[in-house]
Amino acid sequence: MKTIWKVFTWIFVICGLLAYGFGWIALFSNSKLWNIPTEFWFYDAIAAGIFALFFIIYSAHNKK
Repeated sequence: MKTIWKVFTWIFVICGLLAYGFGWIALFSNSKLWNIPTEFWFYDAIAAGIFALFFIIYSAHNKK
């Protein structure tokens, strides 16, 4: 079961980094990607990072 939580962690880390990158692209190009305002990309990156932290902590706690 430990590896499934690490897989979830990596999925959320990658999604967070992609959202962060899309946010900067939208900010620098002064446009909306897929009609989503720029600030929401950063909110999504923060939320994905929080979920990644949750899964990595749960994985470490589950190991004990």
